[in-house]
Amino acid sequence: MVIFMSYVGLHLDDIKATALIIGFILALRNIYQIFLRVPLGHFSQMVGRKPLLITGVSCYSVSLFIMSLATHWGYVFLAITFVAIGMSCFWPILFAYIGDVEEDNIGQLQGRVFQGTDLGIILGGLLAFALLRRSRVSFLNILTSNFQTLLFPTERIVPFSPLRILFAWGAGISFIGVIGMAFFMPEVLKQEDKIQVESRTKALFHSFLTMFPNLIKLTKQKKLSFIYLVQMFIAFLEYMVTAFFPFLVVTKGFTDDVVAQIAWITAGALIFFKPYLGKIVDKIGYRVPIFVTLVFSSIMLILMVVVNSLPWLIVIYILYSASSLTSYIGVNTGTTIESRIAERGIALGALGFYVSFARSVSTLGLTPVWENFGINAVFITTACIVIVAVITIYLVYMNNGKKKKEKDFRM
Repeated sequence: MVIFMSYVGLHLDDIKATALIIGFILALRNIYQIFLRVPLGHFSQMVGRKPLLITGVSCYSVSLFIMSLATHWGYVFLAITFVAIGMSCFWPILFAYIGDVEEDNIGQLQGRVFQGTDLGIILGGLLAFALLRRSRVSFLNILTSNFQTLLFPTERIVPFSPLRILFAWGAGISFIGVIGMAFFMPEVLKQEDKIQVESRTKALFHSFLTMFPNLIKLTKQKKLSFIYLVQMFIAFLEYMVTAFFPFLVVTKGFTDDVVAQIAWITAGALIFFKPYLGKIVDKIGYRVPIFVTLVFSSIMLILMVVVNSLPWLIVIYILYSASSLTSYIGVNTGTTIESRIAERGIALGALGFYVSFARSVSTLGLTPVWENFGINAVFITTACIVIVAVITIYLVYMNNGKKKKEKDFRM
């Protein structure tokens, strides 16, 4: 995923897609997920976690393979469709999986899982750094071009760019991961906790039909509604950085491979600390860490714009990444704790719905800012929106807490 998300925007730029098309395709990934995460989270309560996790990573493999062939933005449109399906199958179910195997130290275990993610980021970043440094004319380029001839004999052959070669490598490595999951990943959802159905196909169809009633039911729960609200601002901020940070780096005069360099250095710097970030949430609860890290992350966005030195930019990105991850661990832990086992998959799917909704708003809303005022304005605008929102939510939350205490005191 670090290969896909770090370079999909730059590849679209390479193949001459307009800013509006780039923004639309980046938003489409999340628009799809608005309608996928709740039903698939619900479906995992019927079939278990393992089938959906394997399906998710398989979709990642397909999307990267399509990107390796992409000479027109239409290919990327198809690839982003598979990414959306993959993410909807993977992320909510992954956190439900964690909740199924751990009751007390959920945040710490999430941190350990993100250590595994970091290994992928480091290896993906190093692979990207190495391949993008290679000459554009190589044996691998000739080999993959011949493969493209076999697949599409009637099309004009466009030489494989370094980015397309990188996507091809990512597809192959991801597929190896699918095979490993199929053989070695255990199923953790107990039979008695599954929703019993006669037909899985009908059950999946029913999950889509009941998506919005289920979403409304969960959102009405006060503790979950608070989590879903703050998650929207976390996702708004995080996806803006994911989508636009590569453009900020290139705008500062750095080359494409520096994006990967920043990614693997950041992952390497944080890999040993992530369980401790999760432990903070386990020790003091999820609310305070979410408020603090959202404000801190917003400040880091402003510093990203101001700083032009690569070493300092890396330091700022590391601090931002640690803060952003703590926010995510907070909302994931909160959702897992506040939901019943029988509703855990769908509750985390609902969390994913709000993530996807906020990410879609982020890309669609900020693309005009980028087009009209430049990339720096995107980062500053996002920081201002999130800081104002956090202060407002905090004041409302504190006011509601005082009213509740006064009511309890009278009683």
